Amino acid sequence: MIVIENHIGTIQVSKVFLFSLIEHTVTNCFGVVDLSDSCLLETVQNVFAPECVHRGIQLRIRRNTLVVDLHIVTGMGANIGAITSSIRNKVRYSIEQAIGIEPAAINVYVDGIRS
Repeated sequence: MIVIENHIGTIQVSKVFLFSLIEHTVTNCFGVVDLSDSCLLETVQNVFAPECVHRGIQLRIRRNTLVVDLHIVTGMGANIGAITSSIRNKVRYSIEQAIGIEPAAINVYVDGIRS
């Protein structure tokens, strides 16, 4: 459960909901082939318990704000700058519309390129 306090009150959001919202948004963006494991621990967890891991998505709370880290794989010949900008905008919009919180940062890391 993610808890964020603001001037209106306390907002509680399920991590499962946020993971599925972000995953759906990112995988439907043009140029994104797949999400990739963000670290070795996530790779190992994905092998032993694939239903428990949300590949390529990390959520953090910093100073009472939400920070999203995304690790993606893109296609060959794609404009990486345009793709990452589009992902940031779409993820920010979907989070704002769903829960009313503007993320402090959305970091997009391109971990690979596939043909």
